Order: sequence, then C-alpha cells, then structure tokens
Amino acid sequence: MMTVIKLHIHSVLAMIGIALILFGTSTACSDSKGVQVSTSLTESTARDRIITYFAETLQSLPSGVRLSLTPDNRDLSVLDPGFTVPCNDRSGDTSGPVQEQILYWLVGVPAGQTSHYFALIRDIWAGKGYRLTSPPDAKPATVVTPEGYSLAVQDASKGDGSLSLSAGSPCFPENAKGTTTPQPTVIDRPA
Repeated sequence: MMTVIKLHIHSVLAMIGIALILFGTSTACSDSKGVQVSTSLTESTARDRIITYFAETLQSLPSGVRLSLTPDNRDLSVLDPGFTVPCNDRSGDTSGPVQEQILYWLVGVPAGQTSHYFALIRDIWAGKGYRLTSPPDAKPATVVTPEGYSLAVQDASKGDGSLSLSAGSPCFPENAKGTTTPQPTVIDRPA
C-alpha cells in the first residue's frame, strides 16, 4: 500500500513537471531543446516563492490547518523535502535546466471535510487568477500561476482529510541549484 501511495505522489509531481513544460513559464529564454528557462531564478528563490504560495493558500483556509511533511494518517508516507528534477529528460538527458518540486500534506483537515477543503483550495487559486490546467472536477486540481509556478491539490482517497499540496517552479539553469536554507518540515497557517 505504501508503494502505491508513493507512486501516486510521484505521478502528481510528474504531472506538475509536464504542466510546466506544456503550459509555459514566465522565463526569459529557451535552452537548445526548447525548454523555457528563467535565467534569474535559483533553487533558493524558487523554494521561497513556493513556500509563499503555500502560506498564502493556508491563510485563506479556516484555522486549524497547516502543511507538514508528516501526514495525519500514519498509513501514508512521510514526505521527502523538496528536490530538483530535470526539465527535459525525454531522452534520458539529465543535464540542462531544472525545476524545484515541493510536496506537503495538509494536516488538520476535519474528518469528512476532504472534498470541501479540496474545493476551497481549488477555488482560492482560481480566485487569485491562477489558470486551471485540469478539468474543473478533476482530482488532482492543477493550476499555473502568472509567474509560471504549477500548483496541485490531491486527495489521497482515504476519506480522512488526507490532502496534499505540491508545486513545481519554472525551469532555471542547472548551475543555479543549491541552497543553504533547509526546507521547513511544517508551514503553519499565518495569523
């Protein structure tokens, strides 16, 4: 069961990467393979911006929720911190531009309220003008921000409030990888 959940999480992250490639980014140039690359973006600034998007989302939700690498449901996997992935690995080539990907569990969702919180998050993002890249009733719900970040909310289908939020940054040069700031294990809802 844990393997299925991990595969499901990784498929969501892959969908974010595909959405970034298909729907574009807010970048300045393309690499030799046509991938849009933001030459001013770094792993550190991408991570900070994703965390800001997540904090803004939390602030719009009812109190009592936060993001955590550890789920409320102990049958689900503890998540790894964010990481970078190649933007163009269609031919197995892992050199070139990369993107930051981050995934958290939304914890504190009341039992029986999964669908409500899922819809709230999708509607919060739509209300901010983020472009919905999945059908309106799809799960996961994915959006792209005006800056080219891809955000997704996913229901773990446990019926217990297990939702995850994931994000992928626009592509940036591989030499802009590296950060000394550890990713927070918990993001509290701003007051």
